[in-house]
Amino acid sequence: MDIRIRTFVGLEVCDKSRAQAAALAQKLAANCGGVKWEPEHKYHLTLKFLDEIPNEEVHDICSLVQSAVRDFPSFVFNLQGAGAFPSVEHPRNVWLQVREGRENVCELAQKIDLAMQNIGFPRELRPFSPHVTLGRVRSRNAETENLSQLLKQYDAFDAGKTLATRVVVWASHMARSGTSYTILATAPLARKTP
Repeated sequence: MDIRIRTFVGLEVCDKSRAQAAALAQKLAANCGGVKWEPEHKYHLTLKFLDEIPNEEVHDICSLVQSAVRDFPSFVFNLQGAGAFPSVEHPRNVWLQVREGRENVCELAQKIDLAMQNIGFPRELRPFSPHVTLGRVRSRNAETENLSQLLKQYDAFDAGKTLATRVVVWASHMARSGTSYTILATAPLARKTP
């Protein structure tokens, strides 16, 4: 039987920043409908989405991620500024972006992208934009217009800093109740030398 696991690689967000981001999501939710908000415990920063991979390849992929990031130094990133894809005026995916530490996150994502390309995964063609998804717009309505205004209002919202010390390979399980994540492996980053 061919078992396939929906897999992605990313960074965790610290508890304090997750709580701040959730507080923003609650403010937005109180003033606009039509959005499916992500639960706080699922907030993360995706570096590479691998989609469904055969179970027997999981171990090798985890090992490859560990090798790819082994020498990459730990760093701090900051979640600051609410926004949306494809734009604030037409929001479909509501997020907080990375401002401080953005270059490090992008460089790390590129390292993982290259490592995955070496074993047959396609390169990411779209420009990488590091963010944490807060919610997804389910239907466009008058309240969604309100969401656009609110996102502009929270353009400078600061959810705080996270020290990135490891990369995580997650499995994503889809069910009627929603998706849940399981850690498949962790890949420590190099410690910064003082």
